[in-house]
Amino acid sequence: MRDQYYLSSIHFSSQSSKMPPPDAATIIQGPSVLKNTSHHRPSPSLFFLPGLRSLPFWTAPPRKDSNPKVSIAYNDPTITSIVQHLENNYDIIRKEYMSAVMGMGNETDMTVASPVVSKPLEPDYDVNVKGSEHASDKLHSGTWDWHSYVLNGKIQPKFEQYCPKTVNIIKELQDSLFFEVPQDDNISNPFGFCFFSTLHGKSSIQPHSGSMNLRLRLHMPLIVPSDTKPDAYSIKRHTKCGIRVGDQIRSWSEGKVVVLDDSYEHEVWNETEEVRVLFLLDVWHPDVKKEERKRIEKMFQFAVKQGWMGGESGNK
Repeated sequence: MRDQYYLSSIHFSSQSSKMPPPDAATIIQGPSVLKNTSHHRPSPSLFFLPGLRSLPFWTAPPRKDSNPKVSIAYNDPTITSIVQHLENNYDIIRKEYMSAVMGMGNETDMTVASPVVSKPLEPDYDVNVKGSEHASDKLHSGTWDWHSYVLNGKIQPKFEQYCPKTVNIIKELQDSLFFEVPQDDNISNPFGFCFFSTLHGKSSIQPHSGSMNLRLRLHMPLIVPSDTKPDAYSIKRHTKCGIRVGDQIRSWSEGKVVVLDDSYEHEVWNETEEVRVLFLLDVWHPDVKKEERKRIEKMFQFAVKQGWMGGESGNK
């Protein structure tokens, strides 16, 4: 049975009187990792489940012809369905971003007795949250704003208020989401994220690996800089605004979902003067079975209660 998992950064002490429940994931000592070579492999910083299909990108590069069909790795039906669902709802998600974050689309005509001018949704990214997988002031340079529906596995009520249509679109994917609405105050998975990711001009996110290989990360591009062709001042020679996962480099096209495995080393950059905006969503790797998901979630929940990883300290 595949119920043993490699874990490198959390240690369950045999001397502790508090042990994980018997139906949680079993922790074994992690193996050595071959690094510093020219070949990229999944190298999650915390948790590795053997036997999962693995590629840096699960979506093919944009086609130059007019064929709208999206090519998904392994022709996986689950990921294909999720990509199609997001792309079919692109206009709704983008419109709510423009309204909630950019403040566009509100009534500001001063001839109206009470013009409707709502306060924009405020960013909620905090690099100082204890235990967060993004908790590092060295992770990025410039300005990187988050407007989160799910932050460290916790639903953010303000996002639900500002972007109800987007929330409903995501809830339709409930069986695949790498998070769930908690039944109580507990967090079953503190590593689930869903947010508007706004990378401002002249900003970058440094090379790093995600915390685990249990999820796939989806990027729905909402705003992509208009001119990304490198020039004499460009640091990156392929594109002024892009992402590298493993040894592969991609750019984004508005409305076209990019699926990636963030357990590979990856980095992001925006050398332009414009913002780049994505709607980011985490889903379970389709090879992780439901029984395994439950055991993993119980392990995470136990670790959060013990204060071994972020969660309660990261709630907002």
